Amino acid sequence: MQKIECPECKSSSVALIFWGYPADMEWYLKACDTKEITPGGCCVSDNDPKWECNDCFFQWGKREDDDD
Repeated sequence: MQKIECPECKSSSVALIFWGYPADMEWYLKACDTKEITPGGCCVSDNDPKWECNDCFFQWGKREDDDD
């Protein structure tokens, strides 16, 4: 798996931004605590960022739909 790096501060502490409402609240809260994900909110648009730096909070990338 490719290591994600913040384009602003070069930190490797990066979280996936979770958009929408979680189906499994226990998993969601644990993943937020470990900074694996960060809450993006329930309102999803076509221009939502995908990543957030845990150090400088810069957001970038483009959210992809999970409609496989």
